[in-house]
Amino acid sequence: MLREHRTNKPTIPGGECTVTRPANPELPGKILDAAERIVASQGHDALNMRRLAGAAGVTPTTLYYYFESKNHILAQIKLRAAKRLNGKLQRMDLTDPVHALRELARAYIAFAEENPKLYRVFTKRLPRHSLLTEEEHKTLHFPYVAAERALEALKQGGTREIDPRSKAMEGWILLHGFASLLASGALETVVGLDREELKAVFFNIYTGGLGPSGGSRRDDR
Repeated sequence: MLREHRTNKPTIPGGECTVTRPANPELPGKILDAAERIVASQGHDALNMRRLAGAAGVTPTTLYYYFESKNHILAQIKLRAAKRLNGKLQRMDLTDPVHALRELARAYIAFAEENPKLYRVFTKRLPRHSLLTEEEHKTLHFPYVAAERALEALKQGGTREIDPRSKAMEGWILLHGFASLLASGALETVVGLDREELKAVFFNIYTGGLGPSGGSRRDDR
């Protein structure tokens, strides 16, 4: 949620405060691109307003013109990461719900593996709910919503008696936990399996009890 800029008109009964457009509509995106590069390479703790100003080629004053704080910038990075992930999930084919769930998990895990530092920002709790709008919060929760839709389709197909909401929550917990451990490298060290073997084990757990997917198709590789 970009900072609003208002004209300095005097307050009068029944009067309105006019909201104006940012001076340069392309600059917020440029700033966020620079912030994302810092986070992706060095982690979110490395991000500060002075360093970001230098990376984006603007003054610290310009940063505060568009974003109230570092937390507002991190919230927007989190939102942008969610939108990229959601773009893949929105193309899920629900004609085979179990396969769709595996594709959801595969996309989510791939994002965590390819962007481990951004993934930490993506899963980090916002310090204040108000940093994003209600619609933006819905964007963050789309992976859960997509899983619930697939499970609802499975239930409607009459093959399984399940509660889509509770099953989606169970799956979300499993998926987030596995992706986090995989991205950290902890599972390989403790369990002694390589990443592909670990994923095969996870996919069998993640969709366990939901039935076969696509006949003889192998979805765990």
